[in-house]
Amino acid sequence: MIKLLKTGALIALLSTLAVTQSATAGVSEGQELYRSYCVVCHGDLGQGQTMGKPLTDNNANRLSDAELIDVISNGRAGTGMAAWGSSLTEQDLLDIAGFVRVLQGGVGLTEVNENAVADDDPAVLAGALVFNGSAGCIDCHSYADQGGNIGPELDGVAARLGDAGLLEALLDPSAAVDPGFGVKIVTQTDGSQIKGRYRYDSEFAVQIMSDDGKRWVTYFKERVESVEDSEESLMPQVYARLSGQEQEDLLAFLRSL
Repeated sequence: MIKLLKTGALIALLSTLAVTQSATAGVSEGQELYRSYCVVCHGDLGQGQTMGKPLTDNNANRLSDAELIDVISNGRAGTGMAAWGSSLTEQDLLDIAGFVRVLQGGVGLTEVNENAVADDDPAVLAGALVFNGSAGCIDCHSYADQGGNIGPELDGVAARLGDAGLLEALLDPSAAVDPGFGVKIVTQTDGSQIKGRYRYDSEFAVQIMSDDGKRWVTYFKERVESVEDSEESLMPQVYARLSGQEQEDLLAFLRSL
């Protein structure tokens, strides 16, 4: 079974890709990517500029390889640091991080977490990258105590649903919504709508999970226009947009949980 540490998909990413590369692999590619995406904010030598912090100070140097890639991939809330994970490939992220290490006086990425992946099935490893990366499943679902809580936990999901049920859940998320993950739509007096998982609905109020899955928000019914049930799952139609190989790999990963 694949196990994630606190840095989630990035630990798995380092384990599956960096373990077979030398410490300097991808640095020249990283330099080109850095020039294209990072120089405008962080400067040509990582010295920092008005729009971006230095990449060579003590704070940046203290980041582990996984934490560095996490910042590049997911951005940093409350700052101008953009999230590049949806625009760049996993290899691109590694290459840029490797070049940042060179700017810091190192020789590229050196961290390898040998305990992050205990399953050496290539399809499962590839599926983990899809789950944690391009498909973004980890943002809403969890396994091995890591991930989001907007959607159900996925430990043992294949055993619970069987192959047919698992495929149906991927292809038609609204066909069967798990208990406790029902959806409400709150229409506010200005016409705007909030749609999300709810856990409490009374005569007076409804509680809906925030978009980031970190807190429950209470809406008092006398202060909104309406509160309605939704038959549609919050899960997007991601699976249908994956390539055939990505679909096979993701299924292999989910079966391994």
